[in-house]
Amino acid sequence: MTNEKVIEALLQIRTYCTASQLNSLDYVIEVMKKLDKEGVEKPLEADFSKLKNN
Repeated sequence: MTNEKVIEALLQIRTYCTASQLNSLDYVIEVMKKLDKEGVEKPLEADFSKLKNN
């Protein structure tokens, strides 16, 4: 599954979320968009341990 397909699915799911869930879902969508933009194709397999804390 690609990041684009996941983002598309999350946007479709967003339509059916309750108001109390929207902030969390919007956060996940933005995280997925950022990962995709940064070229992380397989987030579940990525090694994030080498990232610096800014």
